[in-house]
Amino acid sequence: MKRILPCLVLVLLLGAAASPVSAHKLQVVTTFSILQDLVQQVGGERLEVSSLIPSGMDPHSWEPTPRDARAVANADLIIANGGGFDDWLFGLVGGAAQADALVIVVSEGLDVIEHEDSHGHGHQGDPHFWLSVTNAIYYVEQIAQGLTTISPEDASYFRERADSYRQELADLDRWMIEELARIPEENRVIVAYHNAFSYLAERYGFAVADFLVANPEAEPTPRDLARLVELLRGMSRRAIFTEPQIGTGTRYMQSLAKEVQGEIYTLYSDSFGPEAGSYVEMMKYNTQTLMEALE
Repeated sequence: MKRILPCLVLVLLLGAAASPVSAHKLQVVTTFSILQDLVQQVGGERLEVSSLIPSGMDPHSWEPTPRDARAVANADLIIANGGGFDDWLFGLVGGAAQADALVIVVSEGLDVIEHEDSHGHGHQGDPHFWLSVTNAIYYVEQIAQGLTTISPEDASYFRERADSYRQELADLDRWMIEELARIPEENRVIVAYHNAFSYLAERYGFAVADFLVANPEAEPTPRDLARLVELLRGMSRRAIFTEPQIGTGTRYMQSLAKEVQGEIYTLYSDSFGPEAGSYVEMMKYNTQTLMEALE
């Protein structure tokens, strides 16, 4: 964080009476829009936070641009998800970030859920930790600590906002548990386009029966499609879940739904959209979608 020259201290002290907020807002950069929202909830008016990946874009296929390098170069704090989700950031940080910029990886310390890859490539870890609200609460704590590290004078402000938001998330988590418990046990199965919903399933009592691709950048094979057709034909509720930011997978999911006479539903995972412009809105939308599809 930039240091104030001694000759400017008197000017800042005189100005403090007129404005309780420092003229210099902390510059925070996140890799994607969901992290941006979580940071904004904690940091409030004391910072300016931006997302390198615009809302609505697919993070899995993102390639950093010169604009991203400039944003990283100006950042006091840089926040990544980790778990292999945004590893491209670290090369950018090494080449562009300020020497004293702080980088935090909010998923560090969480247990990774792995699935056996049906494509024969061993186990694949799911980096979408935030789709369990309890993990999002963990993220909020990491964010509050990071903000306090770079601006200790604002510690009480960040802590108050973090505590308030954590309570909102705890209320959301309880509501989701109560709502989703109404889905019959035999219908509590998620068949999705890619491996994104492990933590949602674990927290709220679902099974992720299968997914078409482990990585949405990959093209499914005829064998992959045939495997899911066989699975869905044995299910009473043939609900297929896709994600709005993954355009390339739409035609495969439509073909799959037609083959089994199933229905396609949208769940948000990596980005926001028209029905969900914040993390809380996204999780409420996903809950209502699961209820509609499976209750």
